[in-house]
Amino acid sequence: MALFSCAFLLCSQTTFAQTKTTTSVLTDTITISGNCGECKSRIEDAAYVKGVKKANWDKKTKLLTVTYTAQKTNLSTIASAIAKIGHDSRLATASDKNYNKLPNCCAYRNGKCHHE
Repeated sequence: MALFSCAFLLCSQTTFAQTKTTTSVLTDTITISGNCGECKSRIEDAAYVKGVKKANWDKKTKLLTVTYTAQKTNLSTIASAIAKIGHDSRLATASDKNYNKLPNCCAYRNGKCHHE
């Protein structure tokens, strides 16, 4: 009986060790269309979906650098959230309805921002 108990205990320890998962934190970049500081704030705010740890959009390069937990989100989900507030990327295009809600200076499809 003691031998059976020891064998059971060893099996349960091994099973527990195998089910332990590791958390993958990734950092990716994606080009997001925008013009100005107001775009920067809007894009970064929208990028903070569940699982995002850090988001930074550079208005000169148009690159969003985002750090996120891979088990909670992915780059496509982040890009979709940003498209919903009017900004395009290669992964998600904003609808005309959402794009037209942007302030005039942020209308990147029509040209450059005139106040920066």
